Amino acid sequence: MRLRTLALVLPLSLSLGGCGYNRIQALDERTEELKSNVGVELTNRNQLIPNLVATVSGAADFERGTFTDVAQARGGLLQAQQQMQRAVQTGDVNQMSQADAAVTSQLRGFMLAVEAYPQLRATQNFQGLQDQLAESENRISVARRDYNQAVREYNTYVRQFPTAITARAIGAERKLPFEAPAGSEQAPTVDFSRTAPPGAAPR
Repeated sequence: MRLRTLALVLPLSLSLGGCGYNRIQALDERTEELKSNVGVELTNRNQLIPNLVATVSGAADFERGTFTDVAQARGGLLQAQQQMQRAVQTGDVNQMSQADAAVTSQLRGFMLAVEAYPQLRATQNFQGLQDQLAESENRISVARRDYNQAVREYNTYVRQFPTAITARAIGAERKLPFEAPAGSEQAPTVDFSRTAPPGAAPR
């Protein structure tokens, strides 16, 4: 009985290995792991945003007119942060990409809104958060690149013959890469060398 079972299992194992089934599973696990890594890095950046907002709100003696601009930028940034939280929870690559674009855009807008306040240059907390954001952006970039490389390898493999037959049989569909927003490879920066814009109160 044992020999008969072995005689049936061994050819099946060889068949599955030869048709690419095991390799498809390994590549699928790898892409899911790296997608999770992207989510982790996006979450880490998201967690810096409330600290950044609180630091700016607490450190700047806002002129009333300019404060409105900063408050509006803050509102957009926090809304984008909430969008990111929901997207990471779903694990959907499209939603994560869109949320990343929204956070990146709103974060830059917020940083530009506070650029008129040179006194923030002397705020250690703000400088530290800038450094952390830059490091976070770099880690996100690396995580996206690693994930996209794994997706490219997976997609190429499941389209090859005879692996494509196995992929079709088990429902292994093409995976979507993480499309980063244009310019997202640049970390958010604030140029404190600029003078305050016309109409801003002198500091």
